Amino acid sequence: MKVEANDGLSIELIAVRTLYANGKATWWSSIIQILATATIYLKTHHAIYLAFALAFLVVDLARTANAGAFERANLVSASAATLKRWEWRYLLGALASCSVLGALCFVSIYMLPDATAAITSVIIVAGSMLALVTRNYVSPMVVLGLSIGILAPLCATLVLLGGVYNWLLALLILPYFWSNIGVAGNLRNSLFDALLGKRQLARVATNFDAALNGMPQGLLMFDGQQTITVANMKAAKMMGFDSPAQLEGRSLATLLRLAQSRSYFPEDALQSLRTKMQDLLSGSKQRDTFESPNKRHYEFTATPDPEHGTVLVIQDVTRRADAEAQINRMARFDSLTGLPNRSQFAEIAATYADDMVHGAQIALMVIDIDGLKRTNDTFGHRIGDEMLRAFADRLSLVEAERPLLSRFGSDEFVLLFSACSHEETIGTVERIMSAITGIYSVSGHDIQTGARAGVAIVEVDAFDLSVMHMNADLALDVAKKDSQKNWAVFVQTMDHTFRSKQRLRADLRRAIAEGTLSVAYQPIVNIRTSRMTACEALSRWDHPEFGAISPAEFIPLAEEMGLISDLTRNVIDRAVMDCRNWNSRIAVSVNLSSHDLQNRNTVSVIQSALKRHAIEPHLLEVEVTEGALITDRATTGSVLAELKGYGVQVAIDDFGTGYSSLSYLKNLPVNKVKIDRSFIADIAEEGRSLKLLRGIVHMSHELGLSVTIEGLETSAQSELVNQLVGAEHVQGFLYGAAMSADDIVKLLDVTMEHRLVVNEAGPHVFH
Repeated sequence: MKVEANDGLSIELIAVRTLYANGKATWWSSIIQILATATIYLKTHHAIYLAFALAFLVVDLARTANAGAFERANLVSASAATLKRWEWRYLLGALASCSVLGALCFVSIYMLPDATAAITSVIIVAGSMLALVTRNYVSPMVVLGLSIGILAPLCATLVLLGGVYNWLLALLILPYFWSNIGVAGNLRNSLFDALLGKRQLARVATNFDAALNGMPQGLLMFDGQQTITVANMKAAKMMGFDSPAQLEGRSLATLLRLAQSRSYFPEDALQSLRTKMQDLLSGSKQRDTFESPNKRHYEFTATPDPEHGTVLVIQDVTRRADAEAQINRMARFDSLTGLPNRSQFAEIAATYADDMVHGAQIALMVIDIDGLKRTNDTFGHRIGDEMLRAFADRLSLVEAERPLLSRFGSDEFVLLFSACSHEETIGTVERIMSAITGIYSVSGHDIQTGARAGVAIVEVDAFDLSVMHMNADLALDVAKKDSQKNWAVFVQTMDHTFRSKQRLRADLRRAIAEGTLSVAYQPIVNIRTSRMTACEALSRWDHPEFGAISPAEFIPLAEEMGLISDLTRNVIDRAVMDCRNWNSRIAVSVNLSSHDLQNRNTVSVIQSALKRHAIEPHLLEVEVTEGALITDRATTGSVLAELKGYGVQVAIDDFGTGYSSLSYLKNLPVNKVKIDRSFIADIAEEGRSLKLLRGIVHMSHELGLSVTIEGLETSAQSELVNQLVGAEHVQGFLYGAAMSADDIVKLLDVTMEHRLVVNEAGPHVFH
């Protein structure tokens, strides 16, 4: 049952008074305790029992004095804290009595064991427990405190006596303890329920009126003749009256006539209200809404009752109606710029060409802001949002015929406009791009901002919004790749390029899934012995229609499509299998992408391939570029460490062209460095290049790493590397281009010659 604050305080006062109401019973309990201890003294002649009798007397006198002070105190308006203090004073006195009683038990049973004394002490304890429950049940704190104060010393005494029997008796005290707590709780609940029930019943009528008139909704109860039997203040105010009494006993028709006579509702509004309420009272509707002349929105809900009539609840839903209108606006307009969003733009644009003359031009521009992320990172998202609003404002002010502007995404805007000719359209686009490019002053910051745009232009008869948008997106992609111009107009070749790329994507997906891509190998030669010690596996794609597709084209495409790991898996399996077919006489090297290095499954893929083809791990080398290492060094380092721990060799490919070469050599588990071809291109002509190359090789050797130099193409380069640089291995067209696995077999026992077979103007061939 719910208890209000002042009810709770009254109950607390009753509880405290109940505690102090048993003064005589407390005094008689003390007399019994004093007589009992005196009896024990006469039996045992131990003076300590006289001390116990005196202690009981002193405690009882103190408790009597405290009870007298309580009776003299004026507690009618006492606070909860004051009542709690009196409760504690009572508890402290009772605990003092319990402490003396507990000490009596301890002395009688443990220190000066005597059967009469022990039995007498236990009888006093049992009697005290009964009195505790019947006198103090109103206070959980007192019941709990006194139960512990009485029973804990007895339990401790039994434990100290030792023996299974005494310990069992100590354990039996626990259920007795909980039983007392439960009995007291039941008595207390019964008392409080009775008190609260009586008070609540006395307040029902008052509370009903208060609740009825305090309702946020208006309430009207009609009988079967549509006469109002119950009304509240809210309903009276909604209908233009001052009190519910002015409504009760009136029929609906009379009520509405009075409202009209008070000029609270205009005639048309009153007629609408009359119709709606009649429908609700007749049962043809259960819910309806009404907008008052002062723009308030009300919702009527009818609940019919066959015996008592109909209850009509009237709720002011103006906020909800306004919120729904706001939500509807938010669903159609961008909250940041106020421009139509994608769906609203499409809805408006659906009829854009309906009233345009034949031959008119329609242009759709898709515009991306340059550097919005940089602005957010530099100045914060608040400035970035203000920048977007400023951009939208400037874009909306440009001169164009019938402009329709929308914000589609974070930094993407779409503008639809018309023109009389293609030349006018181009002029408008140039004017727009000039207007939106430049410096924006935002919150005291001058921000240089540009934009990229793709434009699709059609005649009015060919207007198709979805097709134009797709074409404008294609033109935008072209504009983003062209550093010389910041906008582009869609032409049909863009669609052809797009479709070709889509075709290539589908064919690449199929080729990887079916494993039809091939692997070629370029020899890696020991420059001292002129013998091939390893080869690098390179993926090749011979398209059935387009012929050989460059790896520079299909490998980035595989990364973009999320297929690079599947491609790597195929290359690893083919390379390891071919290594086995070469009788494991040379090692094979495979390139890993950044996606592979962030995928912990790469380790298991490599281990599985080595086990499946029975190849020793040291015969496989993985190559990673510096660029592939920068995304997640922790994961990358972990993957490479696992591979190296398994025995796989690890090499940094294209060394010297990345971001922080020395830190990679220091921190990553690397066996080899492959120096990029750019370092060797001009060593025969440029002395500084040779010194730099020698320095890199020397540093790598100092770190315990072997070195491979890539890109050897001439005998002069080979001689300089052999004589002055000191690298162990070389790789390049001088020793052969990428070739098939069968061609590699033919070279296993061949000594490589450091020369070109034909002059440098002709093709590079292996000899």
